[in-house]
Amino acid sequence: MKTGNIFNPRSVLDLTYKITAMDAFQNFLFTGDEKGNIYRYNLTPEQVNILAPNTIQQQQFTKVKIDQIKIFPHANANLLVLSDQTLYFIEAATLRGEVINKEKIAIFALNEFSKSNQLELIMITKKKEGYIMQYNLKTGRFEQMREKFTISDIPITVAFIGNLFFFGIQKKNYSVINLDDKQLQVANLLMDIGSNPYLKATDNNEILIISTNNVGIFIGKDGQMKQKSTILIQNKTISLITTFKQYLIVIFDNLLQVFNLIDSKHMSDIQLSQAARCITQTSNHLFYGSAAELIYLYQTPAEQQISEFLKNGRVEDALQVYAQNNQTTDPSKNQQLEQLKLDCGWSLIRQMQFSNSLNYILQTNFEPRDFICLFPDYYSTVEKLQSVNPNPSLQNITIIINKFVQESRGDPQQIQELKYQTKEFFIEILEKKRAVLTSPQYAYSMKDKLNLLTTTLNFNQNQWHPISCEQLLELIDFALIKLYLESQQYFPKLKSFLTSNQIYCIQMYTQLQGLFINNRGIEQQQGILAKFYESFNKIDQSLEIWKKVGIESVHLQEQQEACEETTRILKQNPEKNRIFKFIVWVFKKQFKIGVQIFQISDQIISPDQMLKFLEEQELDIELKKKLKEKYLEILVLEKQTEEERFHTQLAYSYIDSLFQIYPKEMDFTKIDLRKSQVVYDQYQALKRFLKNPNAKYNSSSILEKKVKDSWMINEVILLYGREKKHEEALNLLLSLGFYEWAEKYCCDYTDNLLTKLFKKYKELYFYLEGKQKERPMDQKAQDAINQIKITINNFLKKFATHSQLNVLEVLDLIPDNWILSDQSEEDGLFQFLKSVISHTLHQKRSTKAAYQSSQVDLLYVQYQVGSAKQANVRMTSEKKCSVCSKTIGEKVFVIYPNSVLAHHTCIKSNTICPQTGRDFEKYFKF
Repeated sequence: MKTGNIFNPRSVLDLTYKITAMDAFQNFLFTGDEKGNIYRYNLTPEQVNILAPNTIQQQQFTKVKIDQIKIFPHANANLLVLSDQTLYFIEAATLRGEVINKEKIAIFALNEFSKSNQLELIMITKKKEGYIMQYNLKTGRFEQMREKFTISDIPITVAFIGNLFFFGIQKKNYSVINLDDKQLQVANLLMDIGSNPYLKATDNNEILIISTNNVGIFIGKDGQMKQKSTILIQNKTISLITTFKQYLIVIFDNLLQVFNLIDSKHMSDIQLSQAARCITQTSNHLFYGSAAELIYLYQTPAEQQISEFLKNGRVEDALQVYAQNNQTTDPSKNQQLEQLKLDCGWSLIRQMQFSNSLNYILQTNFEPRDFICLFPDYYSTVEKLQSVNPNPSLQNITIIINKFVQESRGDPQQIQELKYQTKEFFIEILEKKRAVLTSPQYAYSMKDKLNLLTTTLNFNQNQWHPISCEQLLELIDFALIKLYLESQQYFPKLKSFLTSNQIYCIQMYTQLQGLFINNRGIEQQQGILAKFYESFNKIDQSLEIWKKVGIESVHLQEQQEACEETTRILKQNPEKNRIFKFIVWVFKKQFKIGVQIFQISDQIISPDQMLKFLEEQELDIELKKKLKEKYLEILVLEKQTEEERFHTQLAYSYIDSLFQIYPKEMDFTKIDLRKSQVVYDQYQALKRFLKNPNAKYNSSSILEKKVKDSWMINEVILLYGREKKHEEALNLLLSLGFYEWAEKYCCDYTDNLLTKLFKKYKELYFYLEGKQKERPMDQKAQDAINQIKITINNFLKKFATHSQLNVLEVLDLIPDNWILSDQSEEDGLFQFLKSVISHTLHQKRSTKAAYQSSQVDLLYVQYQVGSAKQANVRMTSEKKCSVCSKTIGEKVFVIYPNSVLAHHTCIKSNTICPQTGRDFEKYFKF
């Protein structure tokens, strides 16, 4: 059974009579006994003497017990009293009254939330008839509002709110009558009435119905269930139910249960020394009466309730009490709530509820030293904690766990499981705090003194000296590393921690090194040891371990990781001798990873030093070539060095690699570069580089020393063009019969090459013509002369109007014996002359038209200037300014070419007419 202390019972009066009914309002308390007496007591604001002494007033009405007393607040706190089946209306001041109705009354109900200030009630008689009564303030009497209604049986419980009258009939059902209904028909509710029927209005739109197994259900005035949790009441006979502030109070024989009306949560149980016979409340006081005493239930102060709840681990109840008692917008409310959440977290630690505890603690700016001192194995010295207490770790986690197991009478074997849970909890607490302290969002300076929140519970009352962010991170990092080292399941976290973070416990290297070296699990995962050395700035030791792993491991994944880590460390810590010492084995294992080291600055290792280093290493010849070529690529294409020699060396490297596969002397017609993707890619790399406009290689050197007289025709032609050796390029192309290529080559340059090409075509034509005459029967000679004829014919048609062709020079070069015919469109010479003449005439006409147009423009401008010069103005005393309309007078004025006058002070521009807006500067511009 739950125990709680929201309310605490205190006897305020020993009774000399047997109490049967009571009610209270503001400063008055009324009781009734078995002999028909009514007693009135005055209430005081004091908590100690709640009943004012010597204020009791007594009056007897009947000789039988008082069944019910009800005060109506809208009628001067007068009373309704039910006794011996008679309902009385009694004046509170004199305790004198009269009978309201002569009918025998079984039960009645006040309208607890009336829409008007007039008091309404419903009486149910022994005849099973219902009367709706209304109190008339003028006459001071109750009057029947409308006709009576009939129900099937006398109800055992009733409630009256607004226009709805609810009632429950034993062993039958709950029903409701809508007073707005003219017929006053009874509607049955769907809720099962159960064995303990009870109805209680909780606000003006809500009623509590006790159903089967004492389940409390909330319904609205519309008869529908409210969207809130049900209340689970003990399955015993209910004596009384009332509400007080946000609480629902249920009384059984010797038990009082308290529930929260907001969330239906069970708050506490109070054992009663004697059974409660009746209960009542004012806005601030709560009373119940037993056979011998009048008991005052005073509400425990919020701070004390919260403290008790925290002591028992009931953190949600503590937070709820805080929320209910802190409705104002107090600026300090956020700080108080944060402190309470931290205390909630610590309260749950007592209960070993670590997951829930973490949820609360992480919502606060907590002091991690409160937690670190619970684990003395995970901080180096007490001095590091900077505690005010001489020994802050007396309350360590082992003592707390043992105490919990002992108090809960748990299994001693549970201790080991709890220790494991506390370690998981401790790790997460430290990880989250570290993330906050190092987050850019918070922007803590490492030297800032931090003011963090510590718990107010006496559970672990530590006091701390202010500590810098850096010092706090030192404590956290040391603890986390030691925690991670204790189990291989944390090794992935340890590796990630050492990889991703700046380590702040550098000064504790010696202590931690021993733990790493002597850890058997680390022996199997040397990569973690390497990460440790790197994190603590022991770079060479880290590289030695990665080298050992990379060379000795048989697992490809481990080899690759070792290569990647070595390359990364060398790039992040670039130092020439270190790179030369540790990069070679990476080249051998993972070429693609190792070459990333070539990205380092030339200021650390110059290109000559790197090339010399690569040349001197005892590497496979092919690997050495690949490394050299890759370095030159990065140096030239990525770092964009300006030195010509490195550009030239890169071209040499590409060419030598290709000549190694296809020898230089090989016939180009027998080479298929697409057979091998590697060869094709290498050739494409060479082409891109040679065509790169930013490349600064020595084309003459490459041409003469490498590609001349080789199968690389494209590259030879490209280099000839780069060197302006157009003659050699054209001769080579014509000798190979690449006429179209030769023509394209000429079009790519601006040196009037088409004219030179025609001259070579003519020479070649006469040469082949002579060969054909020497050997008239030789078919090859005949085919050659026919081919050159076709080529010349097409050339003349194609380039007749090209800018790179000197028409006059070509006309002089055309032999006199070439036949001119207009019979065929295929006659190139005819088409050439036709195009040339047409193009020339067109150019002549265009030039003449442009000349004539220019002359017209010139004459028009001259006309405009002349017209403007003829403009004249006759000045008189009546001439006015075109802007302000005042006479010109003796002020300075301006005259525009269109005879417009204006004061100089009135105009905005000397060139723009203020009247027409014309800009004369543009108008006369030629």
